[in-house]
Amino acid sequence: MWKKALNVTKLTLQMLSVMIVAFGISLGIHISISESLRAPTGTELRSLDNISNDLSQKERSAVERSRHSILQVLSGYENDDGFAKMSGTYVTHHDRFYVITAAHGVVGPCDRFFVATDANSVYDCIQYVVIDHRVDYAIIEIEEVGRRKALKLKDITPSNREWKQEMSVLNEAFYTGYPNGIGPLTFRGSVAGTSEENYLYLHSYAWPGSSGSGVFSYDGNLIGILIALNVGFAGAGYDVLEDLVIVTPLFMIDWDSAYDIMNEPPPQDDTGDTGQ
Repeated sequence: MWKKALNVTKLTLQMLSVMIVAFGISLGIHISISESLRAPTGTELRSLDNISNDLSQKERSAVERSRHSILQVLSGYENDDGFAKMSGTYVTHHDRFYVITAAHGVVGPCDRFFVATDANSVYDCIQYVVIDHRVDYAIIEIEEVGRRKALKLKDITPSNREWKQEMSVLNEAFYTGYPNGIGPLTFRGSVAGTSEENYLYLHSYAWPGSSGSGVFSYDGNLIGILIALNVGFAGAGYDVLEDLVIVTPLFMIDWDSAYDIMNEPPPQDDTGDTGQ
């Protein structure tokens, strides 16, 4: 009697398992078909994760780093006459947060400097760490930013032995920025060569507002900061070579001075709450 009851119970459980699996498969097919017929929303199209599936794993990883760390940089003129607009890379060191950008767009004091992810999400400057107008880079401490992923500086900076490969001709590179204040937009390029001063020439495209964008290598390292378009002399005068951009490599940054300041206790003054 017990054996028969056990067999019936076992058979019942097997049938229930088959029904559950069949229901799961049917539900999965239904969801898959529904998703394939549904038009994507605007939010999905604009998502930082909306990246081509045709990229290799390494390319996708580099592009993801570029897109998820991008910030729009706004530096107000001291006379309150508007803002200079650039791009920058969101990084972290010892649980504090920074943006790395170009120096030439930093036109006013820290209390007139902001970073943003959209019109409603604007974050304050805490302190200027280094503003080097000669080499053209800036490291600025900022508030923690929502909806962006801060990259650990130690994880994305190439080691000394990696620089030859990172700056080798035709090495692939990617950057994300806010050209003409729109974006974030992501571009592909390749190393074309280096100048006598060790600035990097990148075969890519850039426009006003792209300055300060972080350039990522195929291996996912942050290799430089986009600073300018190349200008050449043509028969009709000076002309912008819009497909050749100039990049400050990260090894030109005075990291010893930067880390000395970044490792100091944070400023005690309240810079204000996050907001517009």
